[in-house]
Amino acid sequence: MLLSERLPLAASLYPEAPALERNGQILTYGELHRLIKQLSCALYAEGLRPGDRLALLGEPDSQLVALLYAAVQIGAIPLVPSPLLTSIEIAAILEDAKPHIFIHDTRYTETAQSVAQHLSNPPKRLTTASLQLLLLKELPAPPAGACNRSEEDTAVLIYTGGTTGKPKGVMHSHCGMSAWNQFTPSAGFGHDLERRVLVLNISHLVGQFQLWATMAAGGCLVFLDEYPADVHRILTVVERDRITQLSTVGKLLRDLTREAAATGRDTSSLKVIGCGGSIIAPETLRDAVAQFPGVTIVNNYSQAECGMSISRLFPIHHLNDPVRLRSVGRPADLGVQGENAFQVRIIGEDGLEVGTNMPGEIVVRGAQTMIGYWGNPESTNAAISEDWIRTGDIGYLDADGYLYVLDRLKDMVIVGGSNVYCAEVEQVISTHEMVIDAAVVGLSLPLEGEQLVACVVLQAGGSLDLEQLQAHCEPSLAQHKWPTQLSILDELPRTAVDKVDKKQLRLQLQ
Repeated sequence: MLLSERLPLAASLYPEAPALERNGQILTYGELHRLIKQLSCALYAEGLRPGDRLALLGEPDSQLVALLYAAVQIGAIPLVPSPLLTSIEIAAILEDAKPHIFIHDTRYTETAQSVAQHLSNPPKRLTTASLQLLLLKELPAPPAGACNRSEEDTAVLIYTGGTTGKPKGVMHSHCGMSAWNQFTPSAGFGHDLERRVLVLNISHLVGQFQLWATMAAGGCLVFLDEYPADVHRILTVVERDRITQLSTVGKLLRDLTREAAATGRDTSSLKVIGCGGSIIAPETLRDAVAQFPGVTIVNNYSQAECGMSISRLFPIHHLNDPVRLRSVGRPADLGVQGENAFQVRIIGEDGLEVGTNMPGEIVVRGAQTMIGYWGNPESTNAAISEDWIRTGDIGYLDADGYLYVLDRLKDMVIVGGSNVYCAEVEQVISTHEMVIDAAVVGLSLPLEGEQLVACVVLQAGGSLDLEQLQAHCEPSLAQHKWPTQLSILDELPRTAVDKVDKKQLRLQLQ
């Protein structure tokens, strides 16, 4: 099924049901469907055709969602750069995607003008305000058969964070996205009555997933009053709008748990909280389960290249097992739950599969995975071999099939001939009472070789020295895993998807 065929079905089944909402203002499925048809006529009149790219820049709102659907309905390929990026970073994405049209919110006019100055061949540029004027005209629908597309064609482009160099556009097909978990027949197409808050921008994999999955299931997607997200804004919407599901990334689950405990906000409507985007410390999972009783906490392992989800863990079943709580669940369990399960293998440097409990690179295969990287056959061939996707993550499978993610391959540090996974050290440091944020990187020194540097953000008025930090690490980590340098920062540099920008961090340290 094409992505464009899902929402018309929902609109025909329950036209008066709420589809999108912000601060009490509701757009029903019927109204959203009519807006999409109007916008598809306007975009076609502006010259957008099947296979063309449409770049969209703005905060998440009803018009941005409608434009995404309108592009897909025409057969064009939408992409949504994060508004948190600089104009140079956005220009790098547009230079790669070469969109036919670039539509931006009027709040980003200055940014869009700056972006255009960095492009070799700037696309046609429209504002959301000028688009509204187009909707006042009587525009003909695209000719019959003019927008035919195949399920194998690219549906959307999701650009990676770009912390390691040139951004890469991840191509997902219509059939691949239809296989994303919760798009399966087990999820159904009935009106599911769930209310999901969109925490992340639609530029992020999780934002895309929440959008397409919610619309396919007939739920209601609720926007924050303002973006970017913070814990206060999220909890305000959860309490006021009776949110049932939300998804978090990075340290957001920990911060939400602490804020909810400190403020006593009413979160009784919540049924599910998802987390992922980085390795989640067991202490964070335990605290979340305790703070949100009756809520299903789900630790997802996913990547932009692989859709949602490669594997997932339900911490409630493993609270008394500190080892299993560090896993991301059993990939095979998704099949038992009626979803499209991934095949997962662990391979060594020689490309051969390694044994149980042996670390190596995680490779996956499944219907949800990307087609490849847009206009980048070299990176595509490096990432995909015989339909297996190389994740770039180090991990292992235990005897029961549970998957453990240790670190990014590029973040592993060799200290005195031993492999050290920075994520493991970060989890231990993050449990120190004075630490509110932490990252560990390796730096090469002329005589000593690679050394571990701990970069931390402390509680207001807090203090910490290297000797105290090493004493904190001693019960949990072998001595060669202890940081030998400590850098105390006001904040850690982060990407637009809230991941620590370790490339920038290393530059700061040097």
